[in-house]
Amino acid sequence: MSDAYTHYQQLVARVEALGQTIGQRYPTQLTCHAGCDGCCYQQLSVFAVEAHHLAQAVAALSPAARAHLAARVQQADDPWQVLDAPQPCLLLEAGRCSLYAHRPLICRIHGFPITSRMIEPPDGLQRDCCPLNFTDLPLQEIAAQAVYNLDVVNQTLVAINHLFQQEQALPDVRVSIRQALLTALASGTAPETHEPSA
Repeated sequence: MSDAYTHYQQLVARVEALGQTIGQRYPTQLTCHAGCDGCCYQQLSVFAVEAHHLAQAVAALSPAARAHLAARVQQADDPWQVLDAPQPCLLLEAGRCSLYAHRPLICRIHGFPITSRMIEPPDGLQRDCCPLNFTDLPLQEIAAQAVYNLDVVNQTLVAINHLFQQEQALPDVRVSIRQALLTALASGTAPETHEPSA
């Protein structure tokens, strides 16, 4: 088991735990639900450790589910071409992520309140969230403990991925979801079952 992958699983667990805490603290402010998939119409790239995480889910699929996914991936267009309209993520089916439990970190955080130095709103508050959420509670009134620090999450992910690349002797490149799925489908590797500690 890769030490870096264990660290990644632990990061995922912490991100998920905060999401649950936010949901419990502000149950009426979050509208995210199955079928609310507007945030899934973009072509994301992922780090090597995230591609590995997706590969674990692909390897655990039934033969029929793998064949279905393979057909979808092979029929998909090049994700980097210029398109007239946003295209759904390859994992989106009937408003749901087909590998939801193994979705990338950005998908887990999207929609929740975040803070980041990269946010430059007119009021100077470096916070943001999906416009469908927190519609009757100003962002500045959300408790700091219920806001993701996107800079810290990203810095931690970059560090973990760097370690993963060193362990696996991989190049320092990101890949599209499509390429990650193609690689996973071609490998046929059995899933790793190590459970991360909290």
